[in-house]
Amino acid sequence: EENPSGLLAEAIGKDAPPGLDIKAGILPVSYSGVMPKVRALLDEEEREPVLILGMGVYGGSSFRLESRARAVMNSPKPDNDGVLGSAVSPLSAGERATRVDMELAAELLTGVARMEVDISSDAGGYVCERTYHAILSEALRIDSRGLFLHVPSLDIIPLTEQIEVVRS
Repeated sequence: EENPSGLLAEAIGKDAPPGLDIKAGILPVSYSGVMPKVRALLDEEEREPVLILGMGVYGGSSFRLESRARAVMNSPKPDNDGVLGSAVSPLSAGERATRVDMELAAELLTGVARMEVDISSDAGGYVCERTYHAILSEALRIDSRGLFLHVPSLDIIPLTEQIEVVRS
């Protein structure tokens, strides 16, 4: 019903931190729809991005940075098209890892969030995993960097506080 990561993307896209040029987009919660949308958003840009940041919601109570994206989707939950992860073919590119310094990113976000920011090597096997794989693949293609941040639901951390953390 309400997508905190989409709301965050919209808010930050409308009010970028000083000195940053941000393009925001909301991706479909669809295994097959993510990659074309990520590529389309990047192809619309005149300049190559320094960072491609993906966000998604998870069931935790804090922020969680993802270090890698697996090639196999294994979530038992269907996407918005009704497709199960087990029905998605493994991605031929294999596992991807970020080139972002995860310890530094977590340290910086922890300072702003005023709570521990976790580092994870398991993006969940759902559409977030597929999204992160698409981001990392595109980042590699254009010689950029990709990162994925899982955010908690809005009943755990209100949108205004999440905006402050993500803007940092």
